[in-house]
Amino acid sequence: MAQMSCRERLLRVMRQREIDRMPVRLWGVDPMFPSGNPTWAPLYQITEEFQVDIFRSWAPTRDEWDPHLAPVTSERKESDKPDLWEDTVIMQTPKGPLTASWYVPKDGSPGYQKKHYIETVEDAKRWLSIPSQVSMGENADSYWELERKSEDRALLFIGLAEAMYAVQAQMGSETFGYWLYDERQLLHEMIDKAYNDIERQVKHYLSFGIGDAYGWVGPELCIPPLASLKDFQEFVFDYDKRIIDLIHDAGKLVWVHCHGDINPVLEGFVEMGIDCLNPIEPPPTGKLTLAEAKQRCDGKMSLEGGVQDGDFDLLNPEQMIPVVEDTIAQGKPGGCFILSPTSSPSTWPRLNERHVANYRAFVEAGIRLGRYE
Repeated sequence: MAQMSCRERLLRVMRQREIDRMPVRLWGVDPMFPSGNPTWAPLYQITEEFQVDIFRSWAPTRDEWDPHLAPVTSERKESDKPDLWEDTVIMQTPKGPLTASWYVPKDGSPGYQKKHYIETVEDAKRWLSIPSQVSMGENADSYWELERKSEDRALLFIGLAEAMYAVQAQMGSETFGYWLYDERQLLHEMIDKAYNDIERQVKHYLSFGIGDAYGWVGPELCIPPLASLKDFQEFVFDYDKRIIDLIHDAGKLVWVHCHGDINPVLEGFVEMGIDCLNPIEPPPTGKLTLAEAKQRCDGKMSLEGGVQDGDFDLLNPEQMIPVVEDTIAQGKPGGCFILSPTSSPSTWPRLNERHVANYRAFVEAGIRLGRYE
């Protein structure tokens, strides 16, 4: 089969069609849009050297889409922990302020949230009082400019919010888990509000015909063991399916990210109509091997991922190669698979020599073994 461009290859694999070679992707790595982390430089070099496949993300300018978010004020101060800052943000709503705070490591490492905006029913009512005001531009010129610059080097990807996750992120998993039982109707009301804004945004983008694929993250926060299958159906499937149908009706594709154990919800994602599900975490994180997941999808949905993010930190290149080879042996046959780590390199504040060597070994094995005869 003749060599394909990156864009054609990714479009075809997400449509479950024949391709020249298995796509290989470093999630979050795009030389056109550097992360600002200087230790990622070798990954951009590897991407160009091996012509690694790219999802290139587009986001609108303020003139093209302005959600008119609630006004906020922020403050950074010393925390009760000497190696951490404490960042506090106050969101003003028509029914009163909402406050959230984060611990932020001074060395640039990932931080964590100390307090969420929504902790009580009163907080939720304040959040619901925020007007759903959106300013929609009359063009999407920045997208067409990106397409011109990209040519066929990348699949052009439009990231969206996900309705359930937009609400869950305001309160955290503990409150969300309790409210699945105690405040179920209130959750529906909040997710309805988030969904309406997403639907308007998608319809607006599709009116211009932009994007190769649309996608989102977040369903992992509403699958077992935190949530039940009934919760997944009500708060993920029933909302996301409507967005997926809009996107498909316009001839576009859908990519979704869901960490964790997809065993109980895999067929739900297939039924939802997702074109590509990421990241397919192998045991022991998940309960399904990649081969088992592919067999159950039966060519109806493509899969992406397969190599745990932690392997790039824990293994050396000699150990990484057989892991990648085994993943390819499970994922490549029959197509419908993109080889990728289960997360972006942003897990670490700085990449070291081991990380870089493992990424190179990962890509080299993927390219060496990826060709379809």
